[in-house]
Amino acid sequence: MSRRVVQGLTLVELVITISLAAIIGIPTGILLSQHLKGALRARDAVVAMNLARYEMERLDSLNDFCHVDLTVNSPAGLPINSYQGYPYTLTRIVWCQTGNCASNCGSPSNTNNGVKRIEIRVTKSGSTDVLASLVSYRTEFVLFGS
Repeated sequence: MSRRVVQGLTLVELVITISLAAIIGIPTGILLSQHLKGALRARDAVVAMNLARYEMERLDSLNDFCHVDLTVNSPAGLPINSYQGYPYTLTRIVWCQTGNCASNCGSPSNTNNGVKRIEIRVTKSGSTDVLASLVSYRTEFVLFGS
């Protein structure tokens, strides 16, 4: 009678192989997960900053101290959800820093010329974390950069 040799893995070899795969695979999976989270966070920050810049440029191009978009708001601001079709919320906050920001519209005066502080905040929809924030100042007869 001839003896047949059966080749294969023993249980010990199989357990060692699975253990080594787990030791190498788990840290690799965590590394890839953190890399993906970082990439998504970076994308959110870039898109939010670009949306804030777009809104600030739009407001700067108005060149009108009394425009409805520059109406002095409460400190809570006016949120715009799904801004430009993106899943971000834009909040425009306009404060009257000094002077009278309401009654001087259209009549030049050297006294009590109001200074408006315009702040643009962009957050991810459903979140309170501010991803981008820009501030600019505007007077009725002088423009300041952002």
